[in-house]
Amino acid sequence: MRAFSIPLMLAALLTIAAPCDAAEIKRTLKLHQAKPVLSHLDIGTQGASHGDILAFEAPVTGENGIKGVMHGILITIDIADGEDTLEERSGQIHVDLGGGNSIAIAGLSVYSGDNREMTPDAPQVRPVIGGTGTFIGATGQVTTIRNTDGSYEHVFELLN
Repeated sequence: MRAFSIPLMLAALLTIAAPCDAAEIKRTLKLHQAKPVLSHLDIGTQGASHGDILAFEAPVTGENGIKGVMHGILITIDIADGEDTLEERSGQIHVDLGGGNSIAIAGLSVYSGDNREMTPDAPQVRPVIGGTGTFIGATGQVTTIRNTDGSYEHVFELLN
């Protein structure tokens, strides 16, 4: 049996585990979201606290007549207190584009203080974790920007 040197084995492992360059974006999808309808559920301590839930729903439109609905649930996991002026929420968002076509988004969002919505013109990036129909197996990311009128812009960069 042939012996391998430790440096050679480490080099091989690092090559396999090394981060690769950003994958090639295969599809970009831009959606405009109307101002959402918000429902806030205050859980635990009155006021902003861990576990509070914010649910939302809003129509979305895109190029080539794309229409759908975005539904989401955001759960407060870190509250603004003392010197920390930011609140973090973990979310799960479903974009239903009709005909069995949908995109699933998850991840963390950061909010200023106890604001129910994102700060205008401050982009946030979340992972795309799947989809159905024409988006089956979708991965990538979505960059979301809240407009000053309360609507949102979403740019999806999909790898497959």
